Amino acid sequence: MKKASRTGVRAAPRRTAKSKIAPGKRRNAAQTRVFGRRSQRPPGPVGRWLAEIGAGEFPMRPFTAGAGALFAGVLLYGLFVGGHVADGANGVAERANRLLAMSGFSIQDVTVTGRVRTDKEALLAAAGMERGDPIFGFDTEAARQRVERLGWVESATVTRLLPDTIRIDVTERRPFALWQRGGMLSVIDAEGRPITDEGVQEFAHLPFIVGFGAPREAPALLKLMQAEQPQLLQRVRAFVRVSGRRWNLRLENGVDVKLPESGVAKALADLVAHDARHRILSRDIVAVDLRLPDRVSVELAADAGSAQGVAAGAKSKNGIVRPGAAGVGGNT
Repeated sequence: MKKASRTGVRAAPRRTAKSKIAPGKRRNAAQTRVFGRRSQRPPGPVGRWLAEIGAGEFPMRPFTAGAGALFAGVLLYGLFVGGHVADGANGVAERANRLLAMSGFSIQDVTVTGRVRTDKEALLAAAGMERGDPIFGFDTEAARQRVERLGWVESATVTRLLPDTIRIDVTERRPFALWQRGGMLSVIDAEGRPITDEGVQEFAHLPFIVGFGAPREAPALLKLMQAEQPQLLQRVRAFVRVSGRRWNLRLENGVDVKLPESGVAKALADLVAHDARHRILSRDIVAVDLRLPDRVSVELAADAGSAQGVAAGAKSKNGIVRPGAAGVGGNT
C-alpha cells in the first residue's frame, strides 16, 4: 500500500530504466526493428529495372517508351526533311502577306537610281516584281543577285520602303576598251570583264584591243602609257596581244610598234626619244621592232625609195637604228 502524503497528493511512481526512453526514440527503435536502417533508401526506377533483369524478368515498359520516342523522332525528321513544315510555314506567311497587301502593304511604285546605260525593262524584269505584289513577300536579296547579273551593273542594292515602294540603287561599270576576238566585238571594263556586245559603235573612241587574253593584260599597259607616255598613247589605234606574251601597238598611221615581253617602259621611252630625234614614226615605214634591248630595228615599206632618210647616222645607246627587215623573231 502506497502511503498518502500529508497534503493528500500522491507521489509519482519512480521511473525505471525502461520508462526513461523518450517516446521518439522508442518509435525509431520500433521502426528499426521493422524496416531496417533508416539511411537505406528504396531503389529508384532504374535500380528496380536492373534488379528485375537480374532476376530474369524483362519488363516491357522501357522498350515501349523507347520505341515511341524513336517513332516520334522519325516522324519529325520526315516532316522537316520532306519540306512539309517549311511548306506549311510558307503557306501561313503567304496568307499573312496577302492580308497585309489588302491593308495597303503592296508594291505600287519602283524607284531606280544610278541607271545610265542599263536597259530599264531588263532591270525591272530582273528585279521580278509586279504592281500589287505583297511588299513583305518580295525577296530583296534574290532581286539584288538577279540585277547584278546584268552586264552593265557593277553592284546593286534593293530595299523596301514601307508601305508600298521598292528602291533599286545601281552602280554601273565604266567602259574601258573595245575587245576584238574571233571577229566579235565587246565593250569591257577596266578589269577586263566583258560588259556587252550590243551598241559597240557608240564606243569607237575607246582603246581597241585585239587577241585572246588581251582584256586581262591591257589595263596595266594602258595605265603605264597614261602615266609615262600620254602623247604616244594618243597615237595608238589598237593594242594587239601576240601569243599571249607581249604587245604590238598599231599607230594611227598604220605603223606597228613591236614591244618586248619585259622592260616595256624602257622600250617605250627609247621609242619616244628616237622619234623626237629622227621622227621615225612619221617616215614611210611598216614597223618598229623594240624586242631587242640593245637596238631599235625599223622595217621599211615595200615602196620606200631610200632608207637613207630613215636612219642616217641614227645612234642608240647600245646599237643603231637599222633600216630594212624587222628584228629577228618575226611576229612572235
